[in-house]
Amino acid sequence: MTPRSKSNGAAFWGPELPAKRAPRVLILGDPSKETVAPMVERLEAWLDGKALAIEVDLGMGYDPIEGKPDLIISLGGDGMILAASHRMGKRRVPVIGVNLGRVGFLAGVSAERLEEVMALAFAGKARIEDRALMTFQVKRDGKTVLDSHVLNEIVVSRRSEDSMITIDFIDERRPVCTFLGDGVIVSTATGSTAYNMSAGGPILVPSLEALVVQPLAPHTLAMRPLVLRNDRVFTLHMQNAGQLTSDGYLEGKLEAGDRIKIGPSGRRLTLVVDPKTRFYDRLRSKLHWGETPGA
Repeated sequence: MTPRSKSNGAAFWGPELPAKRAPRVLILGDPSKETVAPMVERLEAWLDGKALAIEVDLGMGYDPIEGKPDLIISLGGDGMILAASHRMGKRRVPVIGVNLGRVGFLAGVSAERLEEVMALAFAGKARIEDRALMTFQVKRDGKTVLDSHVLNEIVVSRRSEDSMITIDFIDERRPVCTFLGDGVIVSTATGSTAYNMSAGGPILVPSLEALVVQPLAPHTLAMRPLVLRNDRVFTLHMQNAGQLTSDGYLEGKLEAGDRIKIGPSGRRLTLVVDPKTRFYDRLRSKLHWGETPGA
């Protein structure tokens, strides 16, 4: 099999683990899931003699990852993958996402297939998908009050006590439109199958270098989602107060006049995926995409 290019986020073969020593492996797990503890024992047994060091972190949160792992194994669901992408910061460590949750769209390796995928990864013959992240900064009175990155999406929405929110959308200093409604989702290609899809937005293949701007309950029939290149810089200008959520985490309140600057992060998440399941397979099996109603 010939590897495909890494430059545009397409799949390729890997990962590139250390050639002159055994890799350091970090196991992340969701402690709320009963299946995590026995899975950790199973992994430790498989890794015995194959890994230089095995560390286990069953904490929940976005604290930075300590040490220098060469490979991360995430046990849980997509939430653990999102947390790992934040906790790594600027480091680029391949992640194997083991699905112990309900859907597991990002955590695409089943428990039954784990050892086989691990063997491929240690041999450098696993299927790899690079996922582009997105960066955002909140500017208030000329000062940056929040600077972060996301794998899935940011959501700018009205507060519970308000009936609507008004947001100006600006592309490279050129006014595009004004959103009037419950808010707006700005999603990466990876996040297009998350909140964006639930809100009626389009599904993007993960390798597409694009963003989706999806209005939330717009107060007009004329407002539709936009698919835009992800190498540009966009701004959301708040005409009134609201709140901001990134990858499901409530970052805080927004004030009238705040500007949210959105652009390319330059960071990518390296996902080790099961070579027997491709993107369209996961759409059908996990989201029942394309099924005939009543069939």
